[in-house]
Amino acid sequence: MKLEKLKIRRKKARPSYPIIEIRPNKTSENDVNKSKGFKSNDISTTKYTRYNFIFKNLFEQFKRITNIYFAAICVITLIPQVSPLSPVTSLLPLIFVLVVTALKEAFEDYRRYKADKSSNYTQYQVYRDGSFRLIKSKDICVGDFIRIDNDQAFPSDILVLSSNLEDGICYVETSQLDGETNLKLFKAAKETNSLTQEQILDINANIECELPNNNLYKFKGKFTFQNDNTTFSLSEKQLMLRGARLRNTHFIIGIVLYCGKDTKLSLNQKNPPSKFSTIETRLGRSVIGIFCFKVILVIIATILSSLFEFNTARDSWYLHSDFDSLGFTIVKNFVSYFAILSFLIPMSLMVTLEVVKVSQAKYMEWDVKMSYKENRKYEKQIQEPQEQLKIKNEDKTTTTTISNGDIELSNIVAKKEKSKIINKYMSVKNSNLNDELALIKYIFSDKTGTLTENRMLFSKCSINGVCFDGAMNQQLLDEITSKTKNEESIREFLLNMSLCHAAISDVNEETGKITYQSQSPDEIALCDCAKINQFEFINRTSTHAQIRVMGQDKQYQLLAIMEFSSDRRRMSILLREEDDNDSTTIESTQIDDSTTTDIEGNLLPPPPSKKKGKIILYSKGADSIMMERLSEEESKSELLEQTKEHISHFSREGLRTLILAKREISEEEYSDWSQQYHEASTLIHDREAEMERLNDQIERGFKLVGCTAIEDKLQDGVPETIDYLLKANVKVWIITGDKQETAINIGYSCKLLVPEIPIIIINAETTEECGTQIKRAIENFVDPETQVDKKVSMVINGESLTFVLKDHSADFLKIAAKCHSVVACRVTPLQKALIVRLVKKSTKEVCLSIGDGANDVSMIQEAHIGVGIFGNEGTQAARASDYALLRFRHLARLITVHGRYSMVRNSLCIKYSFYKNMAFFLCQFWFSIYSGWTAMTLYDSWIVTTFNILMTSVPPYFMALFEKDVNEKIIPKNPHLFKEVQDCHLFQYRSILNWLIGALYHSVVFFFGLYFFLDGGDIVNQWGRIGGKELAGSFCATFAVLSILLKAAIEIKHWNFIVHIGIWGSVIVYLVISLVDSSIITQIPNMYWVFIYALHLLKFYVMVIIMIFIALVPDFTLKFVRRHLSPTNSNIEQEKYILNRGKNKNNNNNDDDDL
Repeated sequence: MKLEKLKIRRKKARPSYPIIEIRPNKTSENDVNKSKGFKSNDISTTKYTRYNFIFKNLFEQFKRITNIYFAAICVITLIPQVSPLSPVTSLLPLIFVLVVTALKEAFEDYRRYKADKSSNYTQYQVYRDGSFRLIKSKDICVGDFIRIDNDQAFPSDILVLSSNLEDGICYVETSQLDGETNLKLFKAAKETNSLTQEQILDINANIECELPNNNLYKFKGKFTFQNDNTTFSLSEKQLMLRGARLRNTHFIIGIVLYCGKDTKLSLNQKNPPSKFSTIETRLGRSVIGIFCFKVILVIIATILSSLFEFNTARDSWYLHSDFDSLGFTIVKNFVSYFAILSFLIPMSLMVTLEVVKVSQAKYMEWDVKMSYKENRKYEKQIQEPQEQLKIKNEDKTTTTTISNGDIELSNIVAKKEKSKIINKYMSVKNSNLNDELALIKYIFSDKTGTLTENRMLFSKCSINGVCFDGAMNQQLLDEITSKTKNEESIREFLLNMSLCHAAISDVNEETGKITYQSQSPDEIALCDCAKINQFEFINRTSTHAQIRVMGQDKQYQLLAIMEFSSDRRRMSILLREEDDNDSTTIESTQIDDSTTTDIEGNLLPPPPSKKKGKIILYSKGADSIMMERLSEEESKSELLEQTKEHISHFSREGLRTLILAKREISEEEYSDWSQQYHEASTLIHDREAEMERLNDQIERGFKLVGCTAIEDKLQDGVPETIDYLLKANVKVWIITGDKQETAINIGYSCKLLVPEIPIIIINAETTEECGTQIKRAIENFVDPETQVDKKVSMVINGESLTFVLKDHSADFLKIAAKCHSVVACRVTPLQKALIVRLVKKSTKEVCLSIGDGANDVSMIQEAHIGVGIFGNEGTQAARASDYALLRFRHLARLITVHGRYSMVRNSLCIKYSFYKNMAFFLCQFWFSIYSGWTAMTLYDSWIVTTFNILMTSVPPYFMALFEKDVNEKIIPKNPHLFKEVQDCHLFQYRSILNWLIGALYHSVVFFFGLYFFLDGGDIVNQWGRIGGKELAGSFCATFAVLSILLKAAIEIKHWNFIVHIGIWGSVIVYLVISLVDSSIITQIPNMYWVFIYALHLLKFYVMVIIMIFIALVPDFTLKFVRRHLSPTNSNIEQEKYILNRGKNKNNNNNDDDDL
């Protein structure tokens, strides 16, 4: 009871972050913050230091059971009383494995160290001892004044006090934090921004901050001036985070709040979830199986050895007379045979696989067919209206996409000068899953930015019931200048597009041209369209928004912004019109001191202006949300019906639609709403809910302005890639937030849906309706009697998915598992991950998720394999993935070429490694039959030592690097080849057992063939005596090693110059080692001249040929019979390729087109 109270008490006594004291005339000596325990800004992501590398690395390596196992064998061999082996036979291979792994770890850690050093030694301007000085990043401390210049990264979490821009605003790029490449606007508190630089540096204040946490989007603090005890709150709008970068702002001055490991970037750096492939799991179980087999052999040998010693040895006068007790004899024999047979488990296999998988990853990263040519000098330019008119008059309409091979530029006008074209390549983050790629049965894909370019282009619009398809060619401007009946409606439409957005304008200082940046590519497309039609957005501050309408500047007072969110699915902006006579440019506008912000930095409506212009609320959003917010009169109008028809037409074309609306607000309504909004912003509890209630209150009664339709072009090769994957027995699910009509249209355009296959549509509003629709689908498309499944596709919306995940998951999977393809629309980011989890756990099949945005990260990490796309939404998905691609079409090659080859190579490498050790070292067990079960070794210690690390180490490595069961040019034309590896039959326990049985047969041939040929005893050694154990061991080792190497030659299907060197070079290595082993009398006296003498005997050569023939002819015959009586698809395609090789050479250019 006391302990529970103590725990409760400790939980309540939560520590607080020390108060940061800012004092004038602070120096390095009198800085009071240094004694408060703040973290250093020295960043270290390395795993080791120069002092602990050896000990920590050994500790990490000996976490592996295999290393502990072989370390125990080493200990046994160090005890001469029980070990028949020389310690070098175990020590040298183990040291080799440990050293290779340590070198790999050291290389990777050194790369991390170099990256850390580059960051820690970057210099910044820090205010020290009365002036700004260049200080290394690692020496920056909490409480320091720091100046950050344009394009400079933030070295720590910094409170911005002022900037060179008006209102203390600054623009920040946060792509390294949240993956978003758009610029974000931050703003210094007006209490500090109003001060001069000298006054800021002379501040006497205390800053209270919340404890360091990993929430990138929340921060609370309090700033207190010590002179007059005035305080103001701090929010995330004033906190510049480490890893972000200052953009489009000359400089800012700030105070360092969090350093080093306390920064939000460091607190968000977590290791990704551990993922293991199916082969790794089966490998571990196979090793356990071999270990159990070894233990059985050891027990048998121990029993027989003990029986021999007590029944035979004790009665034989010619054997030694010092016999041990029964208990010690059993222990000694068990340990001895445990050591002798330890090599049945290949020691170097784990290291070989690690190196192999890294090498395979490099193959992927170097693959030119998975690269993407990018124009680094391209610039998204909007042509001047005069140029547009000229082009239009000449009837040379500019296309929206310029395509040149892999160079795909949307909304781009290429410059006349040569642009620099570079190749960008994919990256591998988790090479452990290379072979798992071959087992994929389900692919879950995002749409926007993954299947599409995510470069939005304004395509069409509906205004006042009229559809316009030439807005990007100034069609709307022509309507205005021609004074048509739609002139006023078009003006309101363009005003809405140019004002209602969160885009940031970026003015080129040299040319004066304006470009836009926004978190949403749709907003950029809307601003570009308005700009082409001479409604150009110029700038926005906290108090005003400025646009240029047909060459004349127009200014609006900014009253409030109601930002877009995935819950709201709309955005609104509240403005007051200003008379043209009173309008001035934003740069000369005086900021009203009464403008306030809430504790989170959100803009609060200022009090009513003296200028009594109209107050207008512009809004835009999803049609399902905006239609219910139209006024009652507008909801019954014919205009709405016409707009709905246009929206339906746009959706069928696969276009993204938005509804634009407006509402005029009376002074009385605004005054009352503004007062309530201000009161809500000061609440401590339920502040967000109350503010959203007020937003919802004012965002009603809209008048319909129009509808926009934006095109998001499919990436090149997407339809062909999806069609290929479906034919390869991979089920593809597209998960998107688009409306149902758009999703279906995209499904058809990318060949996920085909007219020949019926579509099940699950679109329910209640859980009962959802269950009914699913059961009806099961009855119609799954025959319970014959279990014959009809090909079918499914479309389901997000609301129905909510019911499915809660109440109908089992029935849903019955039909979904049979579906040819599935399209899920109106899906939230959380639902994406839940869908993947449901399918993964229920079907037990390998699932892959692919996406490009931060909202796809949960889905990517939930799947067995996560693939990220380097897209316009940033790099967060790519950073969280196992494989990062540049285009969706590269996924087919990653899976069906690299994944398939990795499965073929790794499974062959592992099975061959098991085989060679079993075939070679099982001869030791057979030898015990004729050595009185005395644990005497057949092979020389140096042969045992070098067998795994020199003689036979290269063939399995080269198998895993270069093996190809079919030529890669065949795979793109034959998707059915992928089905051969999907069930992991290449590495089933049955196939492993077949290899081990073959090894058992070979070991019997090696030893008993030797026994048969030497039974007559007519071979004399170099001293004129009957050939002994050493000569027999030399004979057996020779034809065993040669047979094992030739077995590799039989299994290898793809030969090149390097493979030839690996196989025949290994033969030479064995001969050289054997000759050296027979030549050093001082170090290896037992083997002196043994192998050299064997080379003088004709019988030696005859035995080698016969043994190899007896061992390998059955293997070769079995492969021949299987290939001709029951050939696989890969066998057939391989033969076709060889027969048509001449034709293939002539058609190389055609062969290289696919994948």
